[in-house]
Amino acid sequence: PTGAPGRTTIAIGLAAELSARGHSVCLIDADTYGGTVAPALGLLDEAPGFAAACRLAGSDSLDFTELDRVSQTVGRPGHGEFAVLTGIGRPHRWPELSTPRVEAVLSMCRQWRTIIVVDAGFNLETDEEVSSDIAAPRRNAATIAALRAADRVIAVGAADPLGLARFLRIHADLLESVETSEVQVVINRVRASVLGIDPHGQVRQTLDRFVRVRDAVLIDDDADAADAALLAARPVTQAAPRSALALGIAHLADRLVAPAAASRSTRAHSWWRRTAHSSTG
Repeated sequence: PTGAPGRTTIAIGLAAELSARGHSVCLIDADTYGGTVAPALGLLDEAPGFAAACRLAGSDSLDFTELDRVSQTVGRPGHGEFAVLTGIGRPHRWPELSTPRVEAVLSMCRQWRTIIVVDAGFNLETDEEVSSDIAAPRRNAATIAALRAADRVIAVGAADPLGLARFLRIHADLLESVETSEVQVVINRVRASVLGIDPHGQVRQTLDRFVRVRDAVLIDDDADAADAALLAARPVTQAAPRSALALGIAHLADRLVAPAAASRSTRAHSWWRRTAHSSTG
């Protein structure tokens, strides 16, 4: 949904977490409205890596060597290092990210890295009905193409009355837009200050009642950890590894891949057991 529920923070943290577990990871910023992966990680974005890769794909010139050239690296070897294809810094450049180009880049990236994390936009509108030119570029083409190509989709919502309402309204549209049945719901910034007593229980009851989702990952509100990550221009899993936000992302990673033997994963399981115990009384 719209409203900045924390998609980029979670995408960056997930890429770093999976990389720290030994996976070869690429993070792609495919948001055509306000991509912020580059500034969040302190990377230069004058030459957006994803747009450059799309242009190369359009001329059938994209290969591993070119991906190495247009991408940037975050972290150090063995310490959560992953590749980044930065997004467009100016929204008016969205026509460069056409459906065929995005599909070609994603296909090549699948062969280049083991796991591809795409930070997509919020808008699922296809625009065909309001355009007389069905071959014209689509503003949301990158988001739709990424969703349809995905093996797993992570749907992120915010845990406040407005955020949950937005999420519930868009959930059905999301399911119609994807081709995978693997849709993991993540509700971010869970806190009692806007939900009252037992916020975890209230969120789970709401999701179960309206969209029949019973396996959502709930991440507690942790503004200090998010601020620390922005201040250091690093993933939250590296800037504040013991924070509730980082541990929540580790728990999400466990849902997506086989649980790692790393101590962080063990801490994540322990933290979530404590959360579940406290939320049930």
